[in-house]
Amino acid sequence: MFLLNKSKAFTLAELALVMLIIGVVSMLTVPSLKKYTQRASFERGAQKAYFTFNEAYDQAVVNHGAPHKWGSKAQSYIEESLKIDKNTGLTRDGMELTVSCNAGGCDFTADINGPKKEPNLDGKDIFEYKVTFAKIEKEGATDAEKNPVDEETGIALTDKVLPQGDAEELMKNNWKFTDELWDK
Repeated sequence: MFLLNKSKAFTLAELALVMLIIGVVSMLTVPSLKKYTQRASFERGAQKAYFTFNEAYDQAVVNHGAPHKWGSKAQSYIEESLKIDKNTGLTRDGMELTVSCNAGGCDFTADINGPKKEPNLDGKDIFEYKVTFAKIEKEGATDAEKNPVDEETGIALTDKVLPQGDAEELMKNNWKFTDELWDK
């Protein structure tokens, strides 16, 4: 009898079918992978900005004393502690941090990936934080008058850098974007 030798190689059609399947699977998964990594990066950036502002504020308090005594120098004291590069206006890790102060406290804004990188949208890569300086009241003032507390969270609203808006929502959610927050 005559036996046919079976080939142990793949046919061109089989290879094309495998390549087509790989292409379809990657076409479906790559966008969600990219979205996931971008979300994770922005979550870490928002949290890092929060810690950076807290550290700068604490350092300014250590260097210059009680914030209610800083007066018009509050902004320069905090900016000095932020360690922003004079040439680029960015931190070492590429964040653009801005500070605006008055006698009652400071507002902070962080563009966590710098001004030249997209999307440059509030709640995506731009986040806001705030600190309110405790007021030294006359004798007889209650603790609540000196250090007001947020009724909803129970957090003191003075002498702490607190996230605002979308950054506050992120913090409440353990620094994780919800789909609702991300899709705003």
